[in-house]
Amino acid sequence: MITIAIMGILISLALPAYNNHYKRAKFTEVVLATNALQRNIEICFYIKESLNNCNTFSKLGSNKSDFLAPEFISDIEITNTALSIQIKSTASNKASISSAGDTYIMLATINVNQLQWELLATSTCINEGTC
Repeated sequence: MITIAIMGILISLALPAYNNHYKRAKFTEVVLATNALQRNIEICFYIKESLNNCNTFSKLGSNKSDFLAPEFISDIEITNTALSIQIKSTASNKASISSAGDTYIMLATINVNQLQWELLATSTCINEGTC
């Protein structure tokens, strides 16, 4: 009886940790899809030499659905500002620790005719520990 009680306590402690680890593993799909979109934007930028020519999926020669994985990625968006371009990917509930959907936001700025990418602090995946 004591052995069963100890096993129950250990399982109750291990199960939430396993669930979070499982969701972090699924969140890698979000990161990989974002990285693929980043490479497409970089190639477009180096060929067309302007972010304004690379700020939509159609200008990249692809579709939004090419970067979505229904089970793990619920949305991916491209936003163009003055001298930068932003990719915001939102995870589905299966790949998020929070129920709202963790976000992964990458920002590219032009520096000496090259794009430099950085993960924005507004990405909710940082607080949740999924990215």
